[in-house]
Amino acid sequence: MKRALEFVWRVLRSNLLLKIMALLFAVILWSYVLAEIDPMRVRWIPDAKVQYDNLDELQAKGLCISGSLSDVVNTADVRVEVKQSELKYLTNESSVKAHIDLSAVNGPGERTLKVTATTEHGQWLEVSPSTVKLYIDKYETRTVPVDVNVSGSVPYGYYAGTPEITPGVVTISGASVDVEKVARAVCTVDLNGMMEGYNMSVPVLLLDADGNEVDGTLFEEGQPSVIVDIKVLATKTVPVDVNSAIMGQDELAAGYEIASISAVPEAVLIAGSAEEISGISSIGLTPYSVSGASTSVAVLLDYQVPNGVTVLTEGKAEVYVEIRPVMETKDYSSIDIETRNLPDGLKAELSVNRTDVTVMAGMVQLSRLKRGDIVPYVDLEGLGKGKHTLNVLFEIPDGFAAENFSAAVVTVDVTIY
Repeated sequence: MKRALEFVWRVLRSNLLLKIMALLFAVILWSYVLAEIDPMRVRWIPDAKVQYDNLDELQAKGLCISGSLSDVVNTADVRVEVKQSELKYLTNESSVKAHIDLSAVNGPGERTLKVTATTEHGQWLEVSPSTVKLYIDKYETRTVPVDVNVSGSVPYGYYAGTPEITPGVVTISGASVDVEKVARAVCTVDLNGMMEGYNMSVPVLLLDADGNEVDGTLFEEGQPSVIVDIKVLATKTVPVDVNSAIMGQDELAAGYEIASISAVPEAVLIAGSAEEISGISSIGLTPYSVSGASTSVAVLLDYQVPNGVTVLTEGKAEVYVEIRPVMETKDYSSIDIETRNLPDGLKAELSVNRTDVTVMAGMVQLSRLKRGDIVPYVDLEGLGKGKHTLNVLFEIPDGFAAENFSAAVVTVDVTIY
């Protein structure tokens, strides 16, 4: 036998044709095996996507998985046995999936669930990890108001209005322990360089009580967003037309007139489209009537602006209408100058005993004034014997002031003896 094998080996070593024939025979035999027998092959498929089955059923029970599913288990490795001919169809993206069945979960708490698999070709043999621990909590839904953080500023000559948010709240749904972490919701808009209106969808950050971001993937809706609308307008400073707002200026009480009309502020900052404000030269006020008035008036008035234009200056206009009597003058001639407070036992002699007097006051006041009400005098209190130069003073009737009276004789010489 040994000799026979040695003979065959020598023949093969020495005969090239036989070697080639043997190789071809082996290839043909292997092709036959693959084509006819189609042997089974085993492959590990890495990172097969994990599918959580019966999530809706879990939610219907008022339950939810705490934490993001991607943080718990997102992928698994699956060991698959498949025919040689189907090996090329085996991929982790479509034909192989891992599964976690939630149908048996009936209450909150930590649960250890089995990981299984499905494959469109062959059959799965093993999954790694084979189990997963999930924390099940109560399912909760909550609405959270959204605040807008505005950063930066529009260029000089422009104004950004108050942001309007649609909707003004976001709804979050998920495990109670995760939902309760959220204290507020905010979105941020950067105004730098903005010269026209802004209307865009803006992502909303969910924050805890310490201002730390809460992962939006913890919730059923994922990362929320809102529509933020901000009007950006051109600005311009224009004077306030206060005079046109005061009605009845020619209908004051008899004998009175308007001395002045003023407003604070005298000018205001307005905002609107460039076309709307280009033709505005002043801003009017709500009309106010002073008809029949005999005293000055202080009043707050609203601004009157065209549609689409806004007054940016805060508050109302403070309007002051100064009303005074119509002034007249009346001359009185040769009014006696009296002496007052002459010390006992002394006598006084005036260098001038009479003076002409001019009274300038309101028409109504003058109409009530009598000649006897006009009393010029010199005050001798505390003076001794000798010659003194004294100012002429006036006794002031009710409703008058010293400045209403003027004497032709301003000073007189008084001799006391």
